[in-house]
Amino acid sequence: MSFRTYALPRLAALSLLTFSLGAVQAPKDAKAATADPAPAVKAPKAGNHRYMVVRTFPAGALAGLDATAKKAVNACNSTFGVHWVYSYANADKTKTFCIYDGPSEQAVRDAATANKIPVDAIIEVPVVLKPH
Repeated sequence: MSFRTYALPRLAALSLLTFSLGAVQAPKDAKAATADPAPAVKAPKAGNHRYMVVRTFPAGALAGLDATAKKAVNACNSTFGVHWVYSYANADKTKTFCIYDGPSEQAVRDAATANKIPVDAIIEVPVVLKPH
């Protein structure tokens, strides 16, 4: 019997039991303790793929990212057939993890170059795994 078939169902049951008995409680200030949820996002349009783009920025570089700057980035992206879906950033905003739709990895890379935005890595993410 493998670890998975033996232990995982028991760990799941223990988690549910602990939660139902009140041993696990939400933080008193739940809003401050949690991040914004990921937005509901439709699948990429036909012919497009979904990518995660990892970037590193110098401290303070994202401070000027206002609505006007975002509009300019989106306009430039559209010339490459690329759509910025949303992004996550670490606490000090020096690392971002951005979701993009586009026709190819190269198109996403070309859009970033045209926008003068760094790219550490681009990973195609065609599969969505949901926790429920």
